[in-house]
Amino acid sequence: MSDMSDMSECLICYETEDRDFRKITSKCSHRAVVCVECVNKHIKNQSNEKQILEIPCPTKGCKKKMERHDIKNIATKQVFEAYDELAYKIAIQRIPEFRWCKAPCGAGKIHIGKDEAPIVICEGCGAHSCYKHEVAWHTGQTCKEYDESIKQSDFATADYISRETKGCPGCSIPIEKDGGCDHITCTKCSHEFCWL
Repeated sequence: MSDMSDMSECLICYETEDRDFRKITSKCSHRAVVCVECVNKHIKNQSNEKQILEIPCPTKGCKKKMERHDIKNIATKQVFEAYDELAYKIAIQRIPEFRWCKAPCGAGKIHIGKDEAPIVICEGCGAHSCYKHEVAWHTGQTCKEYDESIKQSDFATADYISRETKGCPGCSIPIEKDGGCDHITCTKCSHEFCWL
């Protein structure tokens, strides 16, 4: 067993026992000071939770971006597969004709018919959705009729807001009085005013 002076300490978890240190990116010129376990947590946090593909080296002051091959070299199989799946989803979404299924099956497809044939039929679950509006298919309505119903709904909402609410004098957010005294405190900006 080597003595403690030869052991490296991870700058993130501060552990020295059973730590694996590797060069994080092919562009890094600094010494490996973050353990593989912490690099994996960093990749997972950036890609799974923050949905970021351009992952910087976690070493303080470095900021070199990890390329796909860097991630593949250092990540566990599970972390790399999650990263790769995110990269695929982001890439495919950049295709203008691509649409995700509006049912919760997780599938998607490139729809060639565009607005001329707006019904997108999922190859995974068979659900129908609208290419133009990106919603579940509006059964019984053409796209034009659906647009009209949305306009009517928007008009009804605007009419309700103008009749039943008052704008907060502090931030202008519409406030609906649902009973009680006329002293109002805005939940957004905490401005206090009299309803009357």
